[in-house]
Amino acid sequence: MKPGSTPGAGGSEAEAPGPPPDGWTPGIPSVREHLPSLVFGAALPIAVYFGVRSHVDTDAQALIAAGSVSVAWIVVQFVRQRRVDFVGAIVLFGFAVGVVSSTLLGGNSYVLKVRDAFFTAIFGIACIVTVYTHDRPAFFYVSRYLSAGNDPAKVAAYNQLHEHETGRRTFRVLSVAWGIGLVVEGTLRMVLAEAVPTGTFLAMSPFITATIIGSLFALTVLYTKRVQFEETALAAQVAEAEDRAPAPAEVVGRSAESTEGLPPLPLP
Repeated sequence: MKPGSTPGAGGSEAEAPGPPPDGWTPGIPSVREHLPSLVFGAALPIAVYFGVRSHVDTDAQALIAAGSVSVAWIVVQFVRQRRVDFVGAIVLFGFAVGVVSSTLLGGNSYVLKVRDAFFTAIFGIACIVTVYTHDRPAFFYVSRYLSAGNDPAKVAAYNQLHEHETGRRTFRVLSVAWGIGLVVEGTLRMVLAEAVPTGTFLAMSPFITATIIGSLFALTVLYTKRVQFEETALAAQVAEAEDRAPAPAEVVGRSAESTEGLPPLPLP
């Protein structure tokens, strides 16, 4: 058996994930890496809607044209990488559901406007529910995907964050916080889509998303820094106590478990 390999089914050997690339640490996702998806998946479709609206008969037709830009981007990525990622699959599914629903409802534009908001709210609910039903909440998996992608070494390194009590508690708290925030964000956009014209909705919707998501990112940064500060202070207190007198073994053990491998910012 080769070093670093593990036995697989039927006696075969599977290579264990190697170390993550130099300079990469689990935590904050690369904005530069996801910038093209933000442009082609969000900004450009809005521009397309305003560009084609005066040339088509209904809002639904303009929204379908705008959504087609995101679909085209996902297809291009599939041709280049030979795979459809998790986010791309959700976008494709949401677009298909929106188009079919709009057609069945006689060209209704509302379902096309709120398809993203609906899935955002559903994911927010999943973040909250899975805290109580699963060892790893839904927030952990999306956070890991955006940070580590499908790289086996990065995924293995990110999984280590959840192996420590501090990491598990951090992900559970953030999962509930993001769940509530995403439900609020999705609900606000669904209400707004009914209350204002489509053009106004498309202009206002990004500001709602940016405000709520930005606030959740800020909360995540502040909370994780606070957790790390408290755990570091606890380790310092235990070390100081050890200098004065032997500490009980169980106290030392709990301190080592809670401070070893403190997770960096597990941002989604």
